[in-house]
Amino acid sequence: MPRWLYFLLVFSVLAVILDFLHVDPLFIFIVAALGIVPLAALIGTAVEEVAEHTGEKVGGLLFATFGNATELIIGILALTQGLIEVVSASIIGTILGNALLVLGVAICIGGFKHGRLHFETRPASQYASLLALSIGGLLLPTLAVLLAPHANMPRALIREEGILLSDFIAALLLIGYIASILFSVFRVGDKGRSKSDEGKDLDLIVGAARSMDAIKRLLTYRHQVAASSAPGKSGVLSHIDNALHAIVTHEQQENGGGQIQSEGVHPSPTAVASVKDKEKAPLWRGLLLLALATAGVALLSEILVRAIEPMTQALHWNPAFVGLVFLPLIGGLPEYFNTISMALDKRIGMVLAASAGSSIQIALLMAPVLVLVSLFTPYRLDLVFSLVELGVLGLATFLFSEITKDGELVWLEGLLLILLYAMMGGTVFLFGDVKLL
Repeated sequence: MPRWLYFLLVFSVLAVILDFLHVDPLFIFIVAALGIVPLAALIGTAVEEVAEHTGEKVGGLLFATFGNATELIIGILALTQGLIEVVSASIIGTILGNALLVLGVAICIGGFKHGRLHFETRPASQYASLLALSIGGLLLPTLAVLLAPHANMPRALIREEGILLSDFIAALLLIGYIASILFSVFRVGDKGRSKSDEGKDLDLIVGAARSMDAIKRLLTYRHQVAASSAPGKSGVLSHIDNALHAIVTHEQQENGGGQIQSEGVHPSPTAVASVKDKEKAPLWRGLLLLALATAGVALLSEILVRAIEPMTQALHWNPAFVGLVFLPLIGGLPEYFNTISMALDKRIGMVLAASAGSSIQIALLMAPVLVLVSLFTPYRLDLVFSLVELGVLGLATFLFSEITKDGELVWLEGLLLILLYAMMGGTVFLFGDVKLL
């Protein structure tokens, strides 16, 4: 992770001390929020180290599972404190924060630097389809509760049936999430991939190879291909080796360690060997770092959640605004910087995967898990949201589908996403979370 994030670790320790001293809750909230940011980034770093040992498939599953671990921990702890409105708003807020704010800022920055940004439309179409499923799962319970009074159903029965429907839909959303993982990570049933598709996957990996960590991941992939029995693997291995030679040549030129070489001339074998022989971090270190970072996030999240209610009362803010804007921003701040960095490197396909993919994980994994976890808490969480939140969520899904269907993005489309997010934030700040019941 970026070095400047390590300096924020001092806030992680300071938050525990301030909580022990019972200082002002507003100050504790700010310090704990700053302390969670580097710990969330450390979780991502730890998952990368573990993924180097587990391989591409398990590594992809780890990224999907721990991608929103911070938001999930905060949500579970807020449930135990009875902050249902905050948890409900944080679900929608995280989805909208990634699909609108993060993607919008990345497109604006990348568009201003590079002009038109091109990407493959097929993955974007899959993201749009999964977002549509998410909309259906989050919208139907709200519509059912909204229309139930017209059938003269008692208020208590409406509440009971709404929770039951939420539990049922949560289970179906989890099935949709598992199916997406089986298809996208483990390629179950995706047997018609052509060599050109594999080449595009390799191009994506090569495009991401801007650091030593990325080079090590490319080498890990090479080892997996070499050990496989797939037909035509020699051509894929040649493609990877050429990419490695090109990367090392570029690094030598950037660092002034070698002469400028013409295209097709390879660097010395010693230079390549120094990259290939670089030891990766031991597995135990990655697992230990993952455990410690997750425990730290859990501890600071508990401090943060306890400070939410006094903080909202002191500032006269409604809990929905805190859950919709602040909590998603805290948990996803490291991911925001990574997405912007991808946009600056013109890796717009990875930007879409990071922003839309994270939103899909929240809707298909985090929301159902929180609903099912609430079965074991005194406070039940349902999938009934405000019409404002669902309206913006529907517009975000429609806008995402519209701007990605032609395979290119411009900065204006990014600005549209940001403006829609700002409209939503202003509406919820002034009017709050108007529930149906």
